[in-house]
Amino acid sequence: MNRQFTEEEKKYIKKNRKILLIRSVLMLGFLLAFNIFAWFIYISKVNTTLDIHAVSWDVVFSEGGTAVKDVTIALDVYPGMEEYTHTITVNNSGETAANLYFDTKSVKLFDTEMLTGSMTETQKQQLLATVLPLTIEYDFGTSVVSQSSTSSFTVTINWPYSGNNYFKVPSVFTYNPDMPYYTYSGGTYVEATVTSATYDSLKNNLYLTKDDIDSYIGEKCGVYQNTNNKNCLVIKGELVAEQAQAGS
Repeated sequence: MNRQFTEEEKKYIKKNRKILLIRSVLMLGFLLAFNIFAWFIYISKVNTTLDIHAVSWDVVFSEGGTAVKDVTIALDVYPGMEEYTHTITVNNSGETAANLYFDTKSVKLFDTEMLTGSMTETQKQQLLATVLPLTIEYDFGTSVVSQSSTSSFTVTINWPYSGNNYFKVPSVFTYNPDMPYYTYSGGTYVEATVTSATYDSLKNNLYLTKDDIDSYIGEKCGVYQNTNNKNCLVIKGELVAEQAQAGS
């Protein structure tokens, strides 16, 4: 039997549907909020159980009890000079070993830079060895300093009288008509014809004997120091300690 609802009954049913819908939405929101809160509490509890140990990193470079990082060496150089040494102590108070490096930032002769920024440390050392008649050596007591131990870093500079080598003409040199210049070809140094007009174009491939380069730098260093009241050779670098990898 089909019964028709009265207007009053229809209003009652419609009102109850709206109330039921509102209650359902509120219940759904409550359950969603409760689940999110429970998940947050769970995650928080999981995170607090993690045991994270930060490795202590404490490598100090010191000289005379004072911490240093940047190294500047300024001195006058000349053939037969007394050996120059500069030593810095390395103390590792951390909980892991450290690899030690020296990064040469600048080498200036007569206040003119001899290095280029694109060079590796090995290339810098090779250049200085082929251009300057003096020796510049960097030495670490050990290149890997273990935890709770010490090492040292020493710069040694020498300019011996002996030696019969040829050296590339440094970029800071100007043309000198009284000096014989050489080129290197087939394992032999051959005297070249060089004039003031051709010097700059040939300069990168020219060599001088040790005696001539000794005289040039030694004499010019003395003049430069007296004129400018500055040291003719200035080396700047930075000591670097990096955390050693396991097993190194």
